[in-house]
Amino acid sequence: MEILFGNDSEAPKKFKCNEFIMLRSNFISRVSSCANGVRFMSTLPAKVYQFEDIKKLITKPDPSKVLVDVREPNEVAEFALPHTINLPLKTAPGALSLDKEEFENVFHIPKPSKDKELIFFCAAGIRAQAAEELARSYGYEKTGVWPGSINEWLQKSPVSKKE
Repeated sequence: MEILFGNDSEAPKKFKCNEFIMLRSNFISRVSSCANGVRFMSTLPAKVYQFEDIKKLITKPDPSKVLVDVREPNEVAEFALPHTINLPLKTAPGALSLDKEEFENVFHIPKPSKDKELIFFCAAGIRAQAAEELARSYGYEKTGVWPGSINEWLQKSPVSKKE
């Protein structure tokens, strides 16, 4: 199978199935394929959150936003922010691809709906970015990333890690 990709100002380009493509010009578009078809990801960039934005969401949660900690459970055990959910990227990268019932059986929380904005963070921001891209591949259009993540929180807030 081949995928044709192009826009009005350029001729379509052919890509072989199973390639991961990241094209950058005036927009970002990513295409990936899987066994059961092709998934298209959003052309809109993820919103970037700063420390003060996250502090505000922790202090006064917004029901239209979900803070998603993608660190592993042993990291979360050391320090966790309130009002967040944990979907560990390394051990459960396909968490958001699960159907609602299976997600709830595995994580024991309701699966975030696609009308909510998912804001990803980790220890230093790298896994958060990867998780955000995966979420888009599963149809989540409203996404954000907090690049400072937990390391920034621990530096700027009076809260310390559990001992």
